[in-house]
Amino acid sequence: SLAVTLAAISSSTRTASAFQATDSYQQTHRRPVQTSNPKSNPTKHRSRNFYLGSSARKATPSRSSGLNEGGTLPNLPNIRAAVIVPGFLTGKSEFEPLAASLTSKGIPTVVVPMGNWHWLPCLGGRSMRPMLERIDFTVRHLAAVAGNLGDFERVSQEGLEKSLEVALNSPEAGQVMTREKVELMKEDTTKINTKQSDPQLLIPDFSYNIFDCWQDFRNNPGGVLKVGGSAEVEEYPLWVPKGSFPEAPEPMGKVALIGHSAGGWICRAYLSSRNYGGKKYNGHELVHSLITLGSPHGNAPGPAFKGVEWVNREDLT
Repeated sequence: SLAVTLAAISSSTRTASAFQATDSYQQTHRRPVQTSNPKSNPTKHRSRNFYLGSSARKATPSRSSGLNEGGTLPNLPNIRAAVIVPGFLTGKSEFEPLAASLTSKGIPTVVVPMGNWHWLPCLGGRSMRPMLERIDFTVRHLAAVAGNLGDFERVSQEGLEKSLEVALNSPEAGQVMTREKVELMKEDTTKINTKQSDPQLLIPDFSYNIFDCWQDFRNNPGGVLKVGGSAEVEEYPLWVPKGSFPEAPEPMGKVALIGHSAGGWICRAYLSSRNYGGKKYNGHELVHSLITLGSPHGNAPGPAFKGVEWVNREDLT
Protein backbone atom coordinates (compact mmCIF):
# COMPACT_ATOMS: atom_id res chain seq x y z
CA SER A 1 0.00 0.00 0.00
CA LEU A 2 2.84 2.40 0.78
CA ALA A 3 4.54 1.81 -2.57
CA VAL A 4 1.28 2.23 -4.45
CA THR A 5 0.48 5.44 -2.57
CA LEU A 6 3.92 6.88 -3.26
CA ALA A 7 3.65 6.11 -6.96
CA ALA A 8 0.19 7.61 -7.24
CA ILE A 9 0.97 10.89 -5.51
CA SER A 10 4.38 11.32 -7.14
CA SER A 11 3.03 10.82 -10.64
CA SER A 12 0.06 13.10 -10.14
CA THR A 13 2.32 15.96 -9.03
CA ARG A 14 5.04 15.53 -11.67
CA THR A 15 2.88 16.78 -14.52
CA ALA A 16 -0.53 18.28 -15.07
CA SER A 17 -1.57 15.35 -17.25
CA ALA A 18 -3.58 12.40 -16.03
CA PHE A 19 -1.86 9.43 -14.44
CA GLN A 20 -0.51 6.99 -16.99
CA ALA A 21 -2.18 3.58 -17.05
CA THR A 22 -0.29 0.56 -15.72
CA ASP A 23 -1.35 -2.90 -14.59
CA SER A 24 -2.54 -1.46 -11.28
CA TYR A 25 -3.80 1.97 -12.34
CA GLN A 26 -6.02 3.33 -15.06
CA GLN A 27 -6.22 6.85 -16.38
CA THR A 28 -9.36 8.26 -14.81
CA HIS A 29 -11.02 11.35 -13.42
CA ARG A 30 -12.37 10.42 -10.00
CA ARG A 31 -13.75 7.09 -11.18
CA PRO A 32 -12.90 4.15 -8.92
CA VAL A 33 -10.43 1.64 -10.28
CA GLN A 34 -10.87 -1.69 -8.54
CA THR A 35 -7.72 -3.75 -8.12
CA SER A 36 -9.63 -6.86 -7.15
CA ASN A 37 -12.22 -8.79 -9.11
CA PRO A 38 -15.58 -7.12 -8.46
CA LYS A 39 -17.42 -10.31 -9.40
CA SER A 40 -16.05 -11.99 -6.31
CA ASN A 41 -18.05 -9.60 -4.11
CA PRO A 42 -20.61 -7.66 -6.13
CA THR A 43 -22.12 -5.87 -3.15
CA LYS A 44 -19.13 -4.54 -1.22
CA HIS A 45 -16.11 -3.68 -3.34
CA ARG A 46 -13.42 -3.40 -0.70
CA SER A 47 -10.17 -2.99 -2.55
CA ARG A 48 -7.48 -0.51 -3.44
CA ASN A 49 -8.96 2.30 -5.51
CA PHE A 50 -7.52 5.36 -7.20
CA TYR A 51 -9.10 8.65 -8.20
CA LEU A 52 -6.31 10.26 -10.17
CA GLY A 53 -7.32 13.28 -12.17
CA SER A 54 -5.74 15.61 -14.63
CA SER A 55 -6.38 18.62 -12.36
CA ALA A 56 -8.08 20.23 -15.36
CA ARG A 57 -11.38 20.63 -13.54
CA LYS A 58 -11.74 24.29 -12.61
CA ALA A 59 -13.77 25.77 -9.81
CA THR A 60 -17.27 26.75 -10.80
CA PRO A 61 -19.53 29.18 -8.97
CA SER A 62 -22.14 27.64 -6.69
CA ARG A 63 -25.56 27.79 -8.26
CA SER A 64 -27.73 28.01 -5.17
CA SER A 65 -27.84 30.53 -2.35
CA GLY A 66 -28.72 30.45 1.31
CA LEU A 67 -26.55 27.41 1.99
CA ASN A 68 -23.35 27.04 3.93
CA GLU A 69 -21.19 26.79 0.83
CA GLY A 70 -17.49 26.14 0.45
CA GLY A 71 -17.01 28.96 -2.07
CA THR A 72 -14.78 28.95 -5.12
CA LEU A 73 -11.02 29.10 -5.60
CA PRO A 74 -8.70 29.69 -8.54
CA ASN A 75 -7.19 26.67 -10.24
CA LEU A 76 -4.28 25.93 -7.89
CA PRO A 77 -1.06 24.01 -8.64
CA ASN A 78 -0.54 20.46 -7.43
CA ILE A 79 1.75 20.00 -4.44
CA ARG A 80 3.45 16.90 -3.06
CA ALA A 81 1.53 16.54 0.17
CA ALA A 82 -1.24 14.30 1.46
CA VAL A 83 -3.97 14.07 4.07
CA ILE A 84 -4.92 10.67 5.49
CA VAL A 85 -8.57 10.22 6.47
CA PRO A 86 -8.99 7.44 9.07
CA GLY A 87 -11.53 4.69 8.55
CA PHE A 88 -14.65 4.06 10.60
CA LEU A 89 -14.01 4.10 14.38
CA THR A 90 -10.30 4.78 13.91
CA GLY A 91 -8.39 7.95 14.58
CA LYS A 92 -5.15 9.83 14.10
CA SER A 93 -2.91 7.56 16.17
CA GLU A 94 -3.55 4.47 14.04
CA PHE A 95 -2.29 6.22 10.89
CA GLU A 96 0.69 8.15 12.22
CA PRO A 97 3.15 5.44 11.10
CA LEU A 98 1.87 5.63 7.51
CA ALA A 99 2.07 9.42 7.57
CA ALA A 100 5.64 9.25 8.90
CA SER A 101 6.63 6.78 6.19
CA LEU A 102 5.25 8.93 3.40
CA THR A 103 6.85 12.05 4.87
CA SER A 104 10.23 10.31 5.05
CA LYS A 105 9.85 9.48 1.34
CA GLY A 106 9.44 13.14 0.44
CA ILE A 107 5.64 13.42 0.54
CA PRO A 108 4.69 15.47 3.61
CA THR A 109 1.64 13.74 5.04
CA VAL A 110 -0.70 14.51 7.90
CA VAL A 111 -3.61 12.65 9.47
CA VAL A 112 -6.96 14.26 10.19
CA PRO A 113 -6.46 15.13 13.89
CA MET A 114 -9.35 13.25 15.45
CA GLY A 115 -9.92 10.50 17.98
CA ASN A 116 -11.91 7.37 17.21
CA TRP A 117 -14.71 8.59 19.51
CA HIS A 118 -15.39 11.42 17.06
CA TRP A 119 -17.19 8.85 14.93
CA LEU A 120 -19.92 8.24 17.55
CA PRO A 121 -22.42 10.80 16.14
CA CYS A 122 -22.22 9.01 12.77
CA LEU A 123 -23.20 5.56 14.08
CA GLY A 124 -26.13 3.88 12.37
CA GLY A 125 -25.51 5.33 8.92
CA ARG A 126 -26.14 8.95 9.83
CA SER A 127 -24.78 12.10 8.18
CA MET A 128 -21.02 12.29 7.71
CA ARG A 129 -20.88 16.06 8.05
CA PRO A 130 -18.87 15.81 11.31
CA MET A 131 -16.18 13.92 9.36
CA LEU A 132 -16.41 16.25 6.36
CA GLU A 133 -15.78 19.25 8.61
CA ARG A 134 -12.60 17.60 9.91
CA ILE A 135 -11.40 16.68 6.43
CA ASP A 136 -12.02 20.21 5.16
CA PHE A 137 -10.20 21.73 8.14
CA THR A 138 -7.12 19.54 7.64
CA VAL A 139 -6.96 19.88 3.85
CA ARG A 140 -7.20 23.66 4.02
CA HIS A 141 -4.45 24.00 6.60
CA LEU A 142 -2.07 21.69 4.74
CA ALA A 143 -2.79 23.40 1.42
CA ALA A 144 -2.03 26.75 3.06
CA VAL A 145 1.59 25.82 3.88
CA ALA A 146 2.36 24.77 0.30
CA GLY A 147 2.86 21.14 1.23
CA ASN A 148 6.54 20.44 0.79
CA LEU A 149 9.42 20.03 3.19
CA GLY A 150 11.16 23.14 1.91
CA ASP A 151 8.20 25.24 2.99
CA PHE A 152 8.02 23.52 6.36
CA GLU A 153 11.67 24.37 6.90
CA ARG A 154 11.03 27.94 5.75
CA VAL A 155 8.14 28.36 8.18
CA SER A 156 10.26 27.03 11.03
CA GLN A 157 13.23 29.21 10.09
CA GLU A 158 11.07 32.33 9.85
CA GLY A 159 9.64 31.60 13.28
CA LEU A 160 13.13 31.14 14.71
CA GLU A 161 14.43 34.37 13.18
CA LYS A 162 11.44 36.29 14.53
CA SER A 163 12.02 34.88 18.02
CA LEU A 164 15.69 35.87 17.89
CA GLU A 165 14.85 39.36 16.69
CA VAL A 166 12.47 39.83 19.61
CA ALA A 167 15.07 38.45 22.00
CA LEU A 168 17.72 40.87 20.80
CA ASN A 169 15.54 43.96 21.06
CA SER A 170 13.25 43.29 24.01
CA PRO A 171 14.15 43.66 27.72
CA GLU A 172 13.73 40.63 29.92
CA ALA A 173 13.38 41.27 33.64
CA GLY A 174 14.67 44.77 33.03
CA GLN A 175 17.74 43.68 31.10
CA VAL A 176 18.51 43.38 27.40
CA MET A 177 19.34 39.78 26.55
CA THR A 178 22.98 39.14 25.86
CA ARG A 179 24.33 37.52 22.71
CA GLU A 180 25.26 34.48 24.79
CA LYS A 181 21.67 34.04 25.92
CA VAL A 182 20.48 34.43 22.35
CA GLU A 183 22.89 31.73 21.18
CA LEU A 184 21.61 29.40 23.90
CA MET A 185 18.04 30.15 22.82
CA LYS A 186 18.98 29.46 19.21
CA GLU A 187 20.51 26.13 20.19
CA ASP A 188 17.46 25.12 22.21
CA THR A 189 15.09 26.21 19.43
CA THR A 190 17.11 24.25 16.88
CA LYS A 191 16.65 21.13 18.99
CA ILE A 192 12.93 21.75 19.08
CA ASN A 193 12.88 22.32 15.34
CA THR A 194 14.36 18.90 14.65
CA LYS A 195 10.68 17.96 14.45
CA GLN A 196 10.10 20.45 11.65
CA SER A 197 10.06 17.58 9.16
CA ASP A 198 6.81 16.43 10.80
CA PRO A 199 4.10 18.39 8.93
CA GLN A 200 1.50 17.29 11.50
CA LEU A 201 2.89 20.02 13.76
CA LEU A 202 1.58 22.63 11.35
CA ILE A 203 -2.03 21.45 11.66
CA PRO A 204 -3.57 23.32 14.61
CA ASP A 205 -5.80 21.67 17.16
CA PHE A 206 -9.54 22.25 17.05
CA SER A 207 -11.93 22.39 19.95
CA TYR A 208 -14.29 19.45 20.40
CA ASN A 209 -15.33 17.87 23.71
CA ILE A 210 -17.58 15.14 25.04
CA PHE A 211 -20.50 17.58 25.42
CA ASP A 212 -20.16 18.58 21.75
CA CYS A 213 -20.10 14.89 20.86
CA TRP A 214 -23.30 14.28 22.82
CA GLN A 215 -25.07 17.16 21.06
CA ASP A 216 -23.93 15.85 17.68
CA PHE A 217 -25.06 12.35 18.62
CA ARG A 218 -28.53 13.63 19.44
CA ASN A 219 -28.97 15.86 16.40
CA ASN A 220 -26.96 14.35 13.54
CA PRO A 221 -29.60 13.48 10.89
CA GLY A 222 -30.31 10.27 9.00
CA GLY A 223 -29.47 6.70 9.85
CA VAL A 224 -31.55 3.78 11.07
CA LEU A 225 -33.64 6.02 13.35
CA LYS A 226 -34.18 8.59 10.56
CA VAL A 227 -33.14 11.45 12.81
CA GLY A 228 -34.53 14.67 11.34
CA GLY A 229 -37.18 12.77 9.38
CA SER A 230 -35.33 10.80 6.72
CA ALA A 231 -32.38 8.50 6.03
CA GLU A 232 -31.90 9.99 2.54
CA VAL A 233 -28.99 12.40 2.18
CA GLU A 234 -31.00 14.75 -0.06
CA GLU A 235 -33.62 15.06 2.70
CA TYR A 236 -31.28 15.81 5.61
CA PRO A 237 -32.37 18.94 7.47
CA LEU A 238 -29.96 21.86 7.68
CA TRP A 239 -27.65 21.16 10.62
CA VAL A 240 -24.20 22.35 11.63
CA PRO A 241 -21.94 20.00 13.63
CA LYS A 242 -20.37 21.17 16.86
CA GLY A 243 -16.71 22.09 17.16
CA SER A 244 -14.53 25.16 16.78
CA PHE A 245 -12.17 24.91 13.80
CA PRO A 246 -9.49 27.62 13.35
CA GLU A 247 -9.67 29.23 9.93
CA ALA A 248 -6.83 28.40 7.55
CA PRO A 249 -4.85 30.97 5.53
CA GLU A 250 -5.32 31.17 1.78
CA PRO A 251 -4.41 27.87 0.03
CA MET A 252 -1.24 27.71 -2.03
CA GLY A 253 -1.93 24.46 -3.86
CA LYS A 254 -3.84 21.20 -4.11
CA VAL A 255 -3.03 18.16 -1.98
CA ALA A 256 -3.76 14.44 -2.22
CA LEU A 257 -6.32 12.60 -0.10
CA ILE A 258 -5.81 9.05 1.20
CA GLY A 259 -8.99 7.54 2.61
CA HIS A 260 -9.12 4.26 4.50
CA SER A 261 -12.31 2.19 4.64
CA ALA A 262 -15.32 4.50 5.13
CA GLY A 263 -12.91 7.43 4.92
CA GLY A 264 -12.58 6.67 1.21
CA TRP A 265 -16.17 7.20 0.17
CA ILE A 266 -16.51 10.14 2.58
CA CYS A 267 -13.61 11.76 0.71
CA ARG A 268 -15.63 11.38 -2.48
CA ALA A 269 -18.46 13.33 -0.81
CA TYR A 270 -15.91 15.99 0.14
CA LEU A 271 -14.80 16.38 -3.49
CA SER A 272 -18.37 16.98 -4.64
CA SER A 273 -19.83 20.39 -5.45
CA ARG A 274 -23.31 19.13 -4.50
CA ASN A 275 -25.12 20.08 -1.31
CA TYR A 276 -24.50 17.53 1.44
CA GLY A 277 -26.71 18.19 4.46
CA GLY A 278 -26.62 21.95 3.99
CA LYS A 279 -23.07 22.52 2.77
CA LYS A 280 -21.17 22.28 -0.50
CA TYR A 281 -17.56 21.36 0.29
CA ASN A 282 -16.15 21.68 -3.24
CA GLY A 283 -13.13 19.65 -2.22
CA HIS A 284 -12.07 19.24 -5.85
CA GLU A 285 -10.76 22.81 -5.63
CA LEU A 286 -8.14 21.73 -3.07
CA VAL A 287 -7.47 18.08 -3.99
CA HIS A 288 -5.62 16.78 -7.04
CA SER A 289 -5.79 13.02 -6.28
CA LEU A 290 -7.79 10.61 -4.16
CA ILE A 291 -6.48 7.20 -3.13
CA THR A 292 -8.79 4.88 -1.22
CA LEU A 293 -7.70 1.79 0.67
CA GLY A 294 -10.25 -0.94 1.39
CA SER A 295 -13.20 1.39 0.87
CA PRO A 296 -16.78 0.28 0.11
CA HIS A 297 -17.78 1.94 -3.17
CA GLY A 298 -20.64 -0.33 -4.23
CA ASN A 299 -24.29 0.30 -3.43
CA ALA A 300 -25.85 -1.97 -0.83
CA PRO A 301 -29.14 -2.09 1.10
CA GLY A 302 -29.48 -0.39 4.46
CA PRO A 303 -29.05 3.10 5.93
CA ALA A 304 -25.29 2.65 6.33
CA PHE A 305 -24.92 2.78 2.54
CA LYS A 306 -27.15 5.79 1.84
CA GLY A 307 -24.06 7.97 1.73
CA VAL A 308 -22.34 5.62 -0.72
CA GLU A 309 -25.42 5.71 -2.95
CA TRP A 310 -25.30 9.52 -2.80
CA VAL A 311 -21.68 9.75 -4.00
CA ASN A 312 -22.35 7.15 -6.70
CA ARG A 313 -24.94 9.50 -8.18
CA GLU A 314 -22.24 12.08 -8.85
CA ASP A 315 -22.26 13.38 -12.42
CA LEU A 316 -18.70 12.93 -13.68
CA THR A 317 -19.28 14.26 -17.18
